[in-house]
Amino acid sequence: MKKPDNISGTEEKVFDPITINTLELKNRIFKAPTLECMATEDGAPTQKLTRFYKRTAKGGSGLMITGLSYAGKEGKAYLGQNGIYDDSLIPAWKEFTDEIHEADGKIVMQITHGGRQVDPRLLTDRKAKAPSNVPNIMYLYKAQKLEEDEIEKIIKDFGEAARRVKEAGFDGVQIHSSGGYLLASFLSPITNRRKDAWGGDEKRRFHLFEKIYKNVRSNVGDDFPVFAKVHLGDFMVMGHPYPANYQAALWMQDLGVDALEIAMGVFENAMITFAKGKMPIRMVDDHIGPFKRFYWKTTEWTYKPLSGFKKPYFQKAARQLKKRGLTIPLLLAGGVRRYDEAAAFLDEGTADLIGMGRPLLREPNLPNKWMKGDKVESSCISCNKCTIDMGINGNPLKCHDTSN
Repeated sequence: MKKPDNISGTEEKVFDPITINTLELKNRIFKAPTLECMATEDGAPTQKLTRFYKRTAKGGSGLMITGLSYAGKEGKAYLGQNGIYDDSLIPAWKEFTDEIHEADGKIVMQITHGGRQVDPRLLTDRKAKAPSNVPNIMYLYKAQKLEEDEIEKIIKDFGEAARRVKEAGFDGVQIHSSGGYLLASFLSPITNRRKDAWGGDEKRRFHLFEKIYKNVRSNVGDDFPVFAKVHLGDFMVMGHPYPANYQAALWMQDLGVDALEIAMGVFENAMITFAKGKMPIRMVDDHIGPFKRFYWKTTEWTYKPLSGFKKPYFQKAARQLKKRGLTIPLLLAGGVRRYDEAAAFLDEGTADLIGMGRPLLREPNLPNKWMKGDKVESSCISCNKCTIDMGINGNPLKCHDTSN
């Protein structure tokens, strides 16, 4: 894609190529990972999912990262969630990646385990699992503490899932260790209260990620890009994580992770952390009873003063990581809506790639508009109807704003 002649040096960096391990990207814009709820019951891709990513690829994003794909059957957290837990899924995902590559797209699969954040409709014959018996205050249930043999199986599951990701033709894999899901909950002293090899201090809380990364790397080899998404903290206070988890990010770099995406927050506080914006509880389906509906409405009122934003909200944490010595490519998403923001973050070295989730759901061709010189601001209003309808109701991801 040719660059317009009138783009200045600062602006040009948005459309500069970048290489991550063996992965060559045409520009610095990535589609941030978002749950899609478009897979079959078994986790295989559908034509709806394929169309979604082909449309985004044709819109000009240099990289796309899928949402939550469960690495082991016990790690499924949502209805319609992508799965990569069995070799029988490889052919369907290979057809998917072939179509994405035909559309000039580059795509990384994010692999995960739901941990303590699982839709209750999936817990009729099993328990949500976590490092410790800490309650989920969104769904009002308590997760069950993982036993040693279960942890070892999860490590194996991630490694085998990464192998399948490579065999299915993806351009890389991202280990999901953020958002309050299983790996993130091991990193947090709030949700990990163990006093064994898997918890008790910062280094032991990192132990699970370390074991998983090494198994992933042994399964995919040194020349396959391995990304990670790191949980910097359960809460965000004035743009900074709490409790701060910067050291985990630096340890990931030391292990050999090729690129790092950052985030803060858990499912219970998503609308004031990683998905800032409105919290339209009125959209919740009838599967949520009246008590929880009232409880969530009260939460909506409580969060409202903290949910708004005027500028990207993870930038302070990104700058802090760079100051502390992060040198691998840093992927920054969260509240990016304007071209000048993206260009400035890249130019000043705050980030190496700039991501958008909700804006590219609404306008997948936004990168192409910017490339052609039309520096229009994203029309996404952060209503979060997409987030509620997908994350709570389990319906396929789509933009609900019909104003334009």
